[in-house]
Amino acid sequence: MHANVQTRFNPATGDMAPYYRIKESYRDVQGHVHSLILLNIGLEPSLTAVQVRKIAYALTERFKTRSTPSLFIEHLDGLTPIEQAKADEWWSRMEKEGGIDRFNKEEQKSLRKYENYIDLETANYTDARNVGAEWLCKQTIDKLQLEGFLRKNGWTENAIHTALSALIVRTVYAVSERSSYYYLRDNSAAAELYSGAPGWTPGINSLYKITDKLYELKEQLERHLCSVTDNLFNIDNKLVLFDLTNFYFEGSKRNSDKAKFGRSKEKRSDCKLLVLALCINKEGFIRYSSILEGNTADPKSLPNMIDTLAKRNPLRTKDTLVVMDAGVATEENLELIKKKGYNYLCVSRTKMKDYTLSDDNKSVTVMDARRQKITLKEVKTEDDKDYYLEITSPSKAMTESSMNRVWRERFEMELQRINEGISKKGGTKTYDKVVERTGRAIQKYPSIAKFYQISYIKNEKKPKEMLRVDWEIKDLSAMESGHGVYFLRSNVRTLSERVTWEYYNLIREIECTNRQLKNDLNLRPIYHQKDERSDAHLFFGLLAYWVVNTIRCQLKREGESCYWTEIVRRMSTQKLVTTKGKNPLGETIEMRQCSSPSKQAKQIYDKLNLKHSPFKKNLIIRLIPLDDTLLYFCRLTDISNNLFVIIGWI
Repeated sequence: MHANVQTRFNPATGDMAPYYRIKESYRDVQGHVHSLILLNIGLEPSLTAVQVRKIAYALTERFKTRSTPSLFIEHLDGLTPIEQAKADEWWSRMEKEGGIDRFNKEEQKSLRKYENYIDLETANYTDARNVGAEWLCKQTIDKLQLEGFLRKNGWTENAIHTALSALIVRTVYAVSERSSYYYLRDNSAAAELYSGAPGWTPGINSLYKITDKLYELKEQLERHLCSVTDNLFNIDNKLVLFDLTNFYFEGSKRNSDKAKFGRSKEKRSDCKLLVLALCINKEGFIRYSSILEGNTADPKSLPNMIDTLAKRNPLRTKDTLVVMDAGVATEENLELIKKKGYNYLCVSRTKMKDYTLSDDNKSVTVMDARRQKITLKEVKTEDDKDYYLEITSPSKAMTESSMNRVWRERFEMELQRINEGISKKGGTKTYDKVVERTGRAIQKYPSIAKFYQISYIKNEKKPKEMLRVDWEIKDLSAMESGHGVYFLRSNVRTLSERVTWEYYNLIREIECTNRQLKNDLNLRPIYHQKDERSDAHLFFGLLAYWVVNTIRCQLKREGESCYWTEIVRRMSTQKLVTTKGKNPLGETIEMRQCSSPSKQAKQIYDKLNLKHSPFKKNLIIRLIPLDDTLLYFCRLTDISNNLFVIIGWI
């Protein structure tokens, strides 16, 4: 402690006079000198500079021993009564004005400043985890209000954290429930985002059970997510798209009520299947989903969907247009749609023959996705019940013609092989077996076989055997006609040709959904043995799709259109890492820090209006030698090797 003097103007005398301050200097941990004013004494004309220095020395001695009981008189030796009085006065002023406390606080502040500094020479980096894509999903899940939904349904905090961290891993890495455990344990920071504690990982059995629990809430969850996304993106749901896809199993899948052999859309008819019926809006959000038996025919899936939609939204039926493919659009289903108050738009299941052009005989030219010209013409039918639109696509005609030739060649090759088998020694010659083999070829190529006349010639010498199989094309012009032409059908007559075409082309949105489920989210093949577990697996994948589509939908509105796998790649550069080392005080410090996002990741965060980092502060874990006083007054989180851990955020 020392006296600092400055020369200032004294208004009482009109002269320049000394102005005194009591200051204290200290060194921080790194040796830097800092000075702090403890008291502004002011003008003291009754004292000389020598007297002020003597008083400052006495105050210094008292300051040094302020924490121990002592008699102040020890520090006043050599002072005159006037100087002693001033020393008492100034000490009282420092106490009253907070000068003493100010120094203590600044000194402790200086220490705390360096408490969290790590010497790079001692630094060790561990437990690096991916956090970018996880943080993106976490904030999106918050937008979807899933945490609050589960809490309202009576879920515990641990169950909520397990479910949502597993959902993040399922969304980002597209892995099974079993693999999710290892990703949460070793690779991903998803669990830490919810628990706030490094190292927490749900058990494998918990992950399996949590998907089952989520599936039990399927109806409520779909209602909740529909409501949230409608409000989030201001969706009117006047247009819905309906389609089916299927997922195949690995393994025999015995004793299953739902896994059946059927017509696989991925040419995996050798595997048992599950059928997923989906109804989505034009933004790609699911309005309805149902998991059906693998051999469910397309038309049978629609009635339940219509009933469910009508129940969920009883006031939205009048102006809702259901868009579907020809496979679903049977006459019975179209009548059901109209009966429920909905409108429909579909591809006509049959080739139109008896029709005429509209009165104005006009056509509209549009471009398809490949920038190929397509001609639209309104046509009239005899019954004139529905609106029909003739679609003529030259590029589609070339494709169909080419495929027609391929199917024709393959079908005739099958017939040729049958004849070769008849003439070959040891080949199939029995009449009934040859007919059966020919029937299988017809079933394999039905679209082309219907144009052929097939004749079976018996062997007169051996009536039970076939001599040969003959074939000819019944009508070559019929086979080659109609390529590139199909018809759209609707019960709405107020739509223009172009709008009708644009609405139907939105069916590609549901194809995009199916592609994301199968490729980006890797929902097939299915390995589960129990039906309820298979259903839960698919539904969990649908929840992941909700997260993905929420992100992609918002990015599309911001002019960014990219696949989910590309988004994950961009976000994967952001990591969460632990840095362990010594601070200048000699204490062991552990810092849990999140790296800054890359430029590409920042762009995604900014377009989605999301925070760049999951932690505003760094997690500090400080190991300090155990002390009885600290042990008494501090709440310990871990005690080992005579050390205790203080955890805090800076």
